[in-house]
Amino acid sequence: MKKRMVCLTLALSMMIGGLTACGSADSGTTGASAAPASSTVSAAKEADSQDIAWPEGPVQIIVGANAGGGIDTAARLIGKYMEKYMGQSFVVTNTTGGAGSIAANDVKNAKADGYTFLVAHEAILTNKIAGTTDFDYDAFACAGIPFQVYTTCLLSKKYASVPELVDAAKASPGTIKFGTELATNDTAIIAMMEDNFGVSFQLVDAGAVSDQIASMMGDHIDFMKAPVGLAKDYVASGDFHILAFFNQEHNPDYPDVPTMKEEGVDFVVDKFFGCFFPKDTDPAIIEKFSSALEQICQDPDFQKEAADVMYGVDYIAPADMPAYFENCKTRLVEYQDLLEEHYSK
Repeated sequence: MKKRMVCLTLALSMMIGGLTACGSADSGTTGASAAPASSTVSAAKEADSQDIAWPEGPVQIIVGANAGGGIDTAARLIGKYMEKYMGQSFVVTNTTGGAGSIAANDVKNAKADGYTFLVAHEAILTNKIAGTTDFDYDAFACAGIPFQVYTTCLLSKKYASVPELVDAAKASPGTIKFGTELATNDTAIIAMMEDNFGVSFQLVDAGAVSDQIASMMGDHIDFMKAPVGLAKDYVASGDFHILAFFNQEHNPDYPDVPTMKEEGVDFVVDKFFGCFFPKDTDPAIIEKFSSALEQICQDPDFQKEAADVMYGVDYIAPADMPAYFENCKTRLVEYQDLLEEHYSK
């Protein structure tokens, strides 16, 4: 029982995100498609935002993870094309720790002058639920979501299929190591796998995706979850095996790989990367930024670079972000109940 309580504390502190059915896009999509925003700014507001003298110097993008991971990749793409459209430098700063909460808190408390913003994933929601922070998205000025990722998969260097992984876990309970990142949906996925397959895994805090890849290459972890675009070179070389995708349908780029639902775990992962400014940032700056972000999402070069890492370009406007997030948070409650039930056994 003591071990279970420790696991529950760990699970709730790492909490869940990634989030099933947060958006309306097809979860089987791997390419980039620029969806129009469901609401647009008025012509007068847009004209006002274009009149504001911003940016007049470098803009800092804060990322709450190490370089090379999923958020970092998204932030650097956003920064590259913001420079193209805005004519100023957009510089990524990696501020690690606290499952992204340190970076989020830094931006929340930053000067609201438009020269600092956060690129974040589901941790912006899950950290509050886990008690890591006392705030979530509504502590910021939401400025648009350019990416939704529907290519999350289970990867292993050692095992070639989910049945092979499960057999190994049954043979050696509690020894097969799953590399996880704080404030993601990993604990809920593992809980469902353990319940459905009658096995137990060992969770290892292995950091961001880039760190997990290095750990798996060094045989420090046995399997992990990641957007396939960030590991495709390892898959192509034969170093990693894709065990299954967290999609409703087969991934068209890997049609022979099953879905996790087909393997017995009904869990779909829809992941987002969004932009957040300090709460009191001038609305004209938010309008100008989000207008540029929407243009960027329609840029063929941006779409190609996103497709290269298998990120879906599926723009969500600032006005639509609260409803999107509230839908995600509803699902989080279900996952929290699942975790509490699992670890109370």
